[in-house]
Amino acid sequence: MSENHANKQVRIVRSNELNPAKLQTPGLLREVAFEGEDSGPVRLSAFRSTVRPGAATGAHHHEDQETVLYVVSGTAHYRWGERLENVAEAEPGDFVFIPPYVVHQEINRSTDCETVWAVVRSGMNGKVTNLPHLDKYGEQPKIDYIAAE
Repeated sequence: MSENHANKQVRIVRSNELNPAKLQTPGLLREVAFEGEDSGPVRLSAFRSTVRPGAATGAHHHEDQETVLYVVSGTAHYRWGERLENVAEAEPGDFVFIPPYVVHQEINRSTDCETVWAVVRSGMNGKVTNLPHLDKYGEQPKIDYIAAE
């Protein structure tokens, strides 16, 4: 076991204890369970991501971090590639892997139900690079929450 785990205790973060993340991607709410030096893990971060009904994130990537998502609820629609030309969907129970620097977009095509994922990412601090100049290639949200707020 790594010497970096000085306390060597199992930690539980309750759903109502998740912290809103400082770094966000438009259209996506990220609530952090573990991230940063004092959270427990030394090589990983973990959080819950929610895309509201009809919302779509902007084009972005997570720099050198690998991301694994587990779809908890809703249908997750993904676009990825240099011009977001690739498309796939994942349903509850599915896992999704996003490699480092891969430009992607998450879309919730349902206007009735939110889409929720459990996410684990390599690295203790979340990294996101938003690429608004690529949004023209992506899918537009059915509900624009940014303009409504």
